[in-house]
Amino acid sequence: MNLSTTAQAILGAAIVLALGGIVLAWIGLARKTKAFLIAGTAMLFAAGATVLAWAIVEGSGAQAFAVGLAAAILPAPLLVGTFLWLGRYRRRPWLVLAFCFGWGACVATAISLVVNTSASILLERNDLDPNLAAVVSAPVIEEIAKLLGPLLVYWTARRHLTGTLDALVYCGLSGAGFAVAENVLYASGAYLYGAESLDAAAGIAQVTILVAVRGLATMFAHPLMTGLSAIGLGKAARKPGRKGLQTVWIIGMLLCGMGLHALWNGSSVLGVNLDMPALWFALYPAFLAPLFFTMVGAALWLRAADARRTQTSLAPMVAAGQVSPPELASLATFARRAAARAWAYRHRGKPGETAMRDFQRAASDLAEQYDLASIGRPWDQGCIEHAVRTMHAARAVYAGSDPQTPPALWDGRRYHVTFPDGQVRAVEPPPQPVMPLPLAPPPAYPVSYA
Repeated sequence: MNLSTTAQAILGAAIVLALGGIVLAWIGLARKTKAFLIAGTAMLFAAGATVLAWAIVEGSGAQAFAVGLAAAILPAPLLVGTFLWLGRYRRRPWLVLAFCFGWGACVATAISLVVNTSASILLERNDLDPNLAAVVSAPVIEEIAKLLGPLLVYWTARRHLTGTLDALVYCGLSGAGFAVAENVLYASGAYLYGAESLDAAAGIAQVTILVAVRGLATMFAHPLMTGLSAIGLGKAARKPGRKGLQTVWIIGMLLCGMGLHALWNGSSVLGVNLDMPALWFALYPAFLAPLFFTMVGAALWLRAADARRTQTSLAPMVAAGQVSPPELASLATFARRAAARAWAYRHRGKPGETAMRDFQRAASDLAEQYDLASIGRPWDQGCIEHAVRTMHAARAVYAGSDPQTPPALWDGRRYHVTFPDGQVRAVEPPPQPVMPLPLAPPPAYPVSYA
């Protein structure tokens, strides 16, 4: 079997897998059948992985592919863990998170590989530098391909993408998957170059250098570029019913990501053509590194804003007597949440800490539903009721466990504190809420004490 026949067979099998996966996933979405959806997605990912693996093995060999795969996996936990940490305080289904990473690693890379290879061949046939594909086609197709995964989440599971932080997590994972798969390609080529020039040891040395440069200095490049698209997607999610404005935000920020990608790739291509290899190293600290740290700061601010939004959304529950002022204040920042968990652990041990974590997560879920209602997005009454029940059940574990705090009830305006003489007296709340939490669990849900 010659090369052309092998290529046709591989691509044919990948196309069949992809089409079958799309059909199964579509049926799963239409019938809301998770098994079909997972099976279809797995087939689609398998199609992309088949194309990518074949291209690497065909170009570099099985041994180079194995070395490249091992090298690319090394920085992957840090890259993926960063985005999981960024969004760890909001419940996001692991299937959605895995889908975004798998989309970037398998589907986006396969699409980009086919398009960029075709562009290089077309440029060469027209007596142009095939490396220009890195500036002409790569920024366009790669940014579109990476964004398509999170866009599918937005179109088919919109309840899991409600703002910019969600979009950053999903787009970041898609970019991380793309970076890991691309590192396999580059590391395989580096090993082959070193091995053919000298020996296998030289190949390993080349891969080590590549991992040090790409895996450490530039491993966040793809997530950073896709992060610009995430801003547009997140803004669109906050503007329901305004299709035109949603489209402008998504396309506008996608174009910004493409521009940054073209600048990134162009600095390397231009440096080689002008015999100025230091051009990229000059651009990195002057422009790309500051932009990266700006995006990191924005992501951390959005993460903190998520906690502040919980405090704002649940403020009416204080007046309703369902949440006390200290409880609401303890949700306002992640540092305060950590302090509340430490307090619960100190007085009730591990069960108390777990209950406090459940309370905080349920509060975040509840705030998310209130936030969706405030911007006109569909919200889930069942989720609201479940979150409130969870908060009351969690509170029952640790409330009253501090021996230095007398039993107390909050009626929305004042505390009703049981003093050592057994009398219950109304006490005005202090100007600033204080810890530990003095609220006892209500006898039933919901109850307002008057």
